[in-house]
Amino acid sequence: MSTNRHPGFVSTNATRHHPFHKAIKHTCFYILLFCFTTNSYSQWADSMIIDVAAIRYHKPIGKYSLFSSQPKHQIPDADIYKLPFNHNPGNYLPHDLPGKLIERDCFLQFFLKNTHDTAITVCFTPAYFCRSFILFKARPDDISGSFTRLPDSLTTDDRSHGVKQITLQPHETAVYYCRFNFVRTNINSLTPRIIRYDYLPQWNMSQRDRDHMLDVFTYTVSGILLFMIFYSLAVYIQSRNKEFIFYAGYTFLTCSLLFLKSYLNYSATPFNYFYEEYLDFMIMTGSVVMYQIFIRKFINSKENYPLLDKCLHFFSLLLIGACIVFSIVYFLTDKYILLNIMENFIIKQVFFLTGVFFIVYSIKKKNTLLNYLAAGNFSLVVFSVISYIIITTGWKLVKDDITSVFNRALFYYEFGLVLELGFFLSGLAYKNRRDIIERVKERERLKLENERKEFDKQMAVMAAKQEERNRISADMHDELGSGVTAIRLMSEIMKSRLKGDVVPELEKISNSANELLGKMNTIIWTMKSSNDTLESLIAYIRAHAIEYFDSTPIECKVQLPPLIPQAEVSGEKRRNIFLSIKEALNNAMKHSQATQIQIIISTSDKWLMIKVADNGVGIDADKLRRFGNGLSNMRRRMESIDGSFKIESDKNCVLTFEAPI
Repeated sequence: MSTNRHPGFVSTNATRHHPFHKAIKHTCFYILLFCFTTNSYSQWADSMIIDVAAIRYHKPIGKYSLFSSQPKHQIPDADIYKLPFNHNPGNYLPHDLPGKLIERDCFLQFFLKNTHDTAITVCFTPAYFCRSFILFKARPDDISGSFTRLPDSLTTDDRSHGVKQITLQPHETAVYYCRFNFVRTNINSLTPRIIRYDYLPQWNMSQRDRDHMLDVFTYTVSGILLFMIFYSLAVYIQSRNKEFIFYAGYTFLTCSLLFLKSYLNYSATPFNYFYEEYLDFMIMTGSVVMYQIFIRKFINSKENYPLLDKCLHFFSLLLIGACIVFSIVYFLTDKYILLNIMENFIIKQVFFLTGVFFIVYSIKKKNTLLNYLAAGNFSLVVFSVISYIIITTGWKLVKDDITSVFNRALFYYEFGLVLELGFFLSGLAYKNRRDIIERVKERERLKLENERKEFDKQMAVMAAKQEERNRISADMHDELGSGVTAIRLMSEIMKSRLKGDVVPELEKISNSANELLGKMNTIIWTMKSSNDTLESLIAYIRAHAIEYFDSTPIECKVQLPPLIPQAEVSGEKRRNIFLSIKEALNNAMKHSQATQIQIIISTSDKWLMIKVADNGVGIDADKLRRFGNGLSNMRRRMESIDGSFKIESDKNCVLTFEAPI
């Protein structure tokens, strides 16, 4: 408690203590005291005194109070009554509150009376966001001029920290002085109010719920951002994409900003004051820096867009530096105007310039992913500008309902965030689809590359095999062929020297040599890679057939197709087809008793068909069983190359051989 000789209602010069001034002060006091004690109030005094018995719930007292502001820490509590209080020119709106008031000590003077027969307790609050709130009481009928400081707190309820309790006895009249400081934020307003004590919980609730629709929208957006945090962390855990750590940081900071903004709304707690003054802006700036880092990594700007990467990096460093300066000014000084200029006219302009630069750059690049991100940034920039205009000018879109959600700056900022998130998810879906396509293409390319390597390996193996076949065929021709030919020649020479004497063994040697030479020529023809063509196969069959029946009474005719396709036939397939035809010709020679044999060769795009027909006696069931081994060999050879063998025997015999080419 601090005391002074005179709690007067009019200001005096605090720096002079001349007896003449004291006389004037005491004279004024006794005149006013006389007015109060005789109930003959002047019109001015009566209009300024508030009857708490007439207050049902709460009453704004802006026009019933007197206001003054002074430089901080210059006026001691004992001299408050000496200040030059003036009429408060109506309630200050948030955007109308002068910045200089936030940097000064503020004082209110108001008058209360209780006309009821019982004591009445009310509560008083000078503004929504104020700290260092001290309330003093003076009794005009106290000749000693006591000046009493009321208790510092009302209850332990956090939402009542900005409220002081006042109790007036029956028929009591008192003058009250309030000393307070505004919180350093641009949402302050001077709205002094008297609240009935029993109505205080309902009043707190009504203030808390005045933005009910905005709170619902804010919590909804916060929930969406919370899911994006989980999604980003899940993407990082599964794919180790580091950029999603920064996106999780961005969404966490933004979610915290919105949630705390709504949850702490109109909460008169030290943490809420710190949040409104400093923390919310730091969180917003941190989220912007996180988003810029995410964008750089998400689009790989360092490699794909070097200019954009450098500019975003510069803006991030600029914001970090500005935050450091902002923090120094906040913690080391009491300045508000400088903080307001830095926040609303410097750093937020950097936000705006960053967004505009990114949008323009993305449009010029004509990249689909950049366009999605630019569309999101455009939405956020546009609605952030609307939010900024509402904050700085108090512009109301719905003038008939000042509490409408469409008059709230936070609503437009959150709406811009939702649109930005929608465009980001669209861009993310596009990027994922593009990445999937690129991964599929890369997989197909690797598959084709592996197939090509495998094909090259097989070709190398085949080339080695062909080379080996050519070498073996050359060695057989040069070594074995020459040896067999020498045996055949020597046997013929011996036969000529015997002059008609027949030696069976010598004849067998000559025949065996001839037969062996023919088989060896066939093997050499089969192994030689240059003969792996359909044309070579047909020519070899024709040459063998004509040569085979050349010295026999059987007439052999070979009918060739008009056009032989350019098809490759492997040595194994040529060998099986030729040996099957050779077996058929050998059987016809020995058992058909034919005078004519016709070989008809026809081709299509995918098949080779060879018919061997004779005009002999055909094959009956007994002969079929007798020569079953030779026929089964022909069938086995053709089936081993996915071909077929068929016998048609009525009067003549027709053997049909089909093989794929």
